[in-house]
Amino acid sequence: MAAIIAARAIANNEVAFIAWDVDGPIPGCLGFDVVRLRSDGSEPPRGLATFVPFLGQDNPAWAAQDTGVWPVQKLCWRDLTLRRHRADVGVRDANFAVRYAIRPVGDLKPGLESVPVRQPKSYTGPARPLGYLGAAVLTNEVTVGADLGTATVAFTNGILSAQWLRHALESAGKTFDMATVSAEIADRTSAIRAYLTGDVLSTVAAFLTDPAYAGGSVRLALYELSDAELIDRLIAERHRVEVILSNSSRARGGSRWDELNQPARQKLKRAGVTVHDRLFNNSRIGHNKFAVWFDAKGTPRAVMTGSTNWTPTGLCGQSNNALIVRADAVAAAYAAQWQRLKDDAFPNPKPPTAAGGAAQVQGAALRTANAVPADTELGDGSPTEIWFAPNTRSISKGRQTPPDLAELFARMQQAKQAILFLAFLPSRAGQDSIIAAALAAAKANPALIVAGAISDVTAMPGYVAPDPSGRTAAARAGVKPYTYADGRVQVVRAAALNDMVGDFEKELLKVGNAVVHDKIVVIDPLSADCVVATGSHNLGFKASYENDENLLLVSGDGRLAGAYATHVLDVYDHYRFRAWQAQSVDEGQPLFSGHLEGDSGWLTAATAGDASALSRYFATGTLPAPAAPARARTRARGAGRTGR
Repeated sequence: MAAIIAARAIANNEVAFIAWDVDGPIPGCLGFDVVRLRSDGSEPPRGLATFVPFLGQDNPAWAAQDTGVWPVQKLCWRDLTLRRHRADVGVRDANFAVRYAIRPVGDLKPGLESVPVRQPKSYTGPARPLGYLGAAVLTNEVTVGADLGTATVAFTNGILSAQWLRHALESAGKTFDMATVSAEIADRTSAIRAYLTGDVLSTVAAFLTDPAYAGGSVRLALYELSDAELIDRLIAERHRVEVILSNSSRARGGSRWDELNQPARQKLKRAGVTVHDRLFNNSRIGHNKFAVWFDAKGTPRAVMTGSTNWTPTGLCGQSNNALIVRADAVAAAYAAQWQRLKDDAFPNPKPPTAAGGAAQVQGAALRTANAVPADTELGDGSPTEIWFAPNTRSISKGRQTPPDLAELFARMQQAKQAILFLAFLPSRAGQDSIIAAALAAAKANPALIVAGAISDVTAMPGYVAPDPSGRTAAARAGVKPYTYADGRVQVVRAAALNDMVGDFEKELLKVGNAVVHDKIVVIDPLSADCVVATGSHNLGFKASYENDENLLLVSGDGRLAGAYATHVLDVYDHYRFRAWQAQSVDEGQPLFSGHLEGDSGWLTAATAGDASALSRYFATGTLPAPAAPARARTRARGAGRTGR
């Protein structure tokens, strides 16, 4: 009989991604029981939480059972309750080690070992007893935490299109709507806020609050600043803080170019914080979100960067990352860029409502200095190339590939196994960005796996803007794809459930402009030649030509690649199911029923063609040979049915 032949886990500070491979369809297999094993023995073996029942059962309260009751009908799974509960806003402490045991299960029959019932029944309908169809296979051990030695890496839980959020608010007597969520994430005492930001708030504020950085000084370059807690922390440390504060252009319906940051800017200045204005009133933005910590002698020692804006939405309402690097050379590069930004002075728009200012552009000296990267390394010796933008001679977006993206594109073209990415809005229809580069790499190497999620529909491959004057309905509607699927290339855009599916309820997609706000590329994450690209860079031509940006390219750091890959897969897998559901609604195709399949046909489909290429790659560390993508779309619709 066929069996599980390999299994692997990767993790970061929030979740784990587990993948396994089988050597063929397992007769009668209804799914897999996935059990978490704490290495320190501090808790009994725990089946992972699942929420989707078999046909004839219902889960109206959206209460968790586990994989011994409702098994996983996939070859990969995410441990979403590794740190965060899903029935409430409880949180486990970090910095512990786990591994996972995976076993195939089917209907209980004579001669089979019974799958234990580990918790009380919380669903309606008859139970379906399960038995094991094979031996357990153990994954490697992974450590759950943000500390990776010379780096600290944290990711938000800011996915609002989640079933748990609705139930958490309603159980507290609150309305599930945008106004309530906005109020919760702005309230520094809110348990919802703490849950959604995870370790990111403490990471972005570490230089202001962590005793390890109590001495010395901090210099920051910020794009958006409106979070009251972070503003107060800057004021509390005003004796050692200096901020370059940009603006995020005009608010919707507003007239000033500093609508969002103006209250914080005034409050900081009145409190005595040293603030340097950097106000654009054109297509450029000062998009950095970094901080440099200098020791008591004035030597730069550590830097914090990533995608997280200092706003309630950035902290809690989007997928974001924050990274602290404790390496002198890296910190020195960022310190030098901070000084270049300060020296690159231009007048504020006058009046504040003035638009299209020719004076509010980055100068030639800054652009020239940024055209060459800083070649450094993390404290563990991983080669690190740091790019700052703008870094082109032209002051407006052109067709020539800017030097930072030319380097990143070259590394993507050299990918041998996989390219994973998350992006907000790098470009229109994915052109002149990492999206087009990923598709080109896959075209050159059909064995390559590409998986990514995009926030804004206008960045999706195949997007066509509506043409109100078009002669046909199709032209007037444009093309707004939810998915892009071509063999081993799977790209999805963020979506929420609007049509009821089984026991799933309607979700809230966002409280701001972005949903996926990360700017991440991970290349060959299981290889010694892995690459992680992260920072503030929006990963398209415009960012390099026109924005203040920073981009780190870290090579050969397996722990960092594993953490970032886990985050990408978490976000991608979450939105993959929702994107296929939304596209099916648009096309009038059948929707997922909201129940598990009642026989082993799901596994036959899951192991056919390239359907399991991604899970097999992560389970085995090798790239399976390409196959014809038969029934790829049907299988993709069934992917990602989780209980986030």
